[in-house]
Amino acid sequence: MFNVTPIGSCRITTPLRHGRAAYGINLNLARCYGYCHSPAEAVQLARFMQGEVNIPHEAWPLVSRSHQLEEISAQDHAASDLYVIELASAKELTFDGVSIQLNYLNSSYKDFFAEPERAQQFWALAETGAEDAMAAFLEQEWSLTREQRTEAETLSRIRLQYVTRQSLRQDIDALARLLPDVLFVSHVDARKPDGRVIGSRSDFIRLVGEEVERAGLKFYNPTDLMTEFGQAAAIEDDSTSLAHFTTGFSHAVMDDWMRDVIAPMTDDAVLHGVDGALGPQITAAAQQGRLADGRSRLEALSSALDTIRPMLDAFIETQEDAQKSFIEENAGKADGTLEDEARGELVDQAASLGLFELALRFATQPEGGLRALPAQVLIKAGLRAAEAGDTDNAFEFALAAYCKNPALTRASSMLADLAINDEIDLLSELTADQLAGILSHLAPVQKLQLLSLNGAAPTDAISASTDAQDVIGIAAHLAEHQDVEQAAEVIAFWRTQRELDRIRDKGIVALLDTWVEAALDLPDAVDRISLLATIMVADPRHPGLRNAMRDARVDLVHRLRDAGRNGDTARLDALRDEVEALPMPLPEYDLWRARLKFDCGEYEDVVELGQSAAVHMPETINVWVLLMRAAVQTKNAAKASEFASKVVALACGKTQKLKSEAEAVLNARTVGA
Repeated sequence: MFNVTPIGSCRITTPLRHGRAAYGINLNLARCYGYCHSPAEAVQLARFMQGEVNIPHEAWPLVSRSHQLEEISAQDHAASDLYVIELASAKELTFDGVSIQLNYLNSSYKDFFAEPERAQQFWALAETGAEDAMAAFLEQEWSLTREQRTEAETLSRIRLQYVTRQSLRQDIDALARLLPDVLFVSHVDARKPDGRVIGSRSDFIRLVGEEVERAGLKFYNPTDLMTEFGQAAAIEDDSTSLAHFTTGFSHAVMDDWMRDVIAPMTDDAVLHGVDGALGPQITAAAQQGRLADGRSRLEALSSALDTIRPMLDAFIETQEDAQKSFIEENAGKADGTLEDEARGELVDQAASLGLFELALRFATQPEGGLRALPAQVLIKAGLRAAEAGDTDNAFEFALAAYCKNPALTRASSMLADLAINDEIDLLSELTADQLAGILSHLAPVQKLQLLSLNGAAPTDAISASTDAQDVIGIAAHLAEHQDVEQAAEVIAFWRTQRELDRIRDKGIVALLDTWVEAALDLPDAVDRISLLATIMVADPRHPGLRNAMRDARVDLVHRLRDAGRNGDTARLDALRDEVEALPMPLPEYDLWRARLKFDCGEYEDVVELGQSAAVHMPETINVWVLLMRAAVQTKNAAKASEFASKVVALACGKTQKLKSEAEAVLNARTVGA
């Protein structure tokens, strides 16, 4: 069977206990001494399971309440297929360096912590680690009796620290190294009765998500699911600690883990020749009536493995029998009037069996209609239909869920996935406001794909409110799958929207650095300059880019000067593509070409090239001298006088001979007139 070990609280253990029978998995609790909440506690428990650390007897009552230290230490922990690790608290308590539980500490010393002011002073001292100050405080507050003095001796050794990004990163990396495969789970971002989130919890959820994503590991945040349920239906103590899940919500959490993590892991193992966990899961799916789920998995596997076909055939027979019985018993109710709760149950049952058309008929009864049903019923039916390849019905359920509550991330994501995979024109199905709402919930790449499907430009995925991480995701995707030009335009558009003189975000700077390095690695000079010029669109003031472009220009100038001084017209002409690839003008190129043309007597070309150079070198007297002499040779008196006037105007003490030459040209024009 597929073995799972929880490292966390009841919020992960309860769903997994339900999963044992409902999903055909095994809960491996060997050497698991109980609940934990903080990252440091999770690392300690993981190491204890593997026999790497021991817990002192003195600390044990503050670590575990459900096991005897000697008994659990005698157990062996065989590695599980998956470790579900909850990181729910930023408070990390230790007793002589051993991570302990706040709940156990409070219950063990409830009289001491009953006085809020005393507790506040204690935690302030525990955080500073000032031993003398702590001893003095406890002597004053908790030393009247022998029992108090004994408790004070223990309390004096308690320390408090808060998780930092760096410590969290280290603990996540440690857990990933210690354990074969991990799913990190955050706390749920529930709201207080006044509608506000708990600020510290919300910040920690965000931090956990960012760091797990950085590490490239699996992450689950139950908040989106809670929004689908409605908080009152998902959280038991809706007005107190906002911490405990209802039974229905726990089961739905397990549904998500099974569909998104456990089933894919199991199926991947089967495809790689490891079979042992699939059978129990498919059996459980049949017994629990989740026949659509089981069939979708087996069909996907059988397309790659012929050995799965007999299991699929038997499963289809079971499914068809179950569908027939359900239709005979319930099909007539689709045209009747049902209460919403009864309709929801029938929709769920029909979708579980793979009867998506019938599920939609139940859902769209005149009384109430689709949007009267709970969002989680609609989304679950839509997910099952999508997995079964029934795009039309999946889309109807997802659209109904989104229209019921535009804040539902999974409804938006499902609509986007269906539109992208099946090329559905969402613009014809939704209003502009609805489409904008969906886009606000999507991951950057998904947003980009959806916009592209509807003929929009990549920059339409960007606004002034788009954060840097989304910009990085979109630009990196475009650079990999389209071209760097579009990626640079997206960054440039974002920079303009933010009214930034230059980009300073470290992530975007690093992305640009990567592109610059790739450009410099190109063997062809034209390709190097062209790519650098393309990247420069994103941020012309990016330091690494400016240095690279400066070096490329300096190198090109050296080469064209060498070719010019050696009178090598062929070499000079060969540099044309590089010069034209530069994002800034290089007038020296036309000037050197004009000089060589002059030596060859091609004076008309000299005038054309010289004037081009003069646009960018108006204060360089040598350019005008060359033009003047070429114009004289072509007998173009008007041009010769024009250029001679420039020479006279620019002349100084060091260029008196050139001034005299120009004045002679002007006098000749006057005499000739």
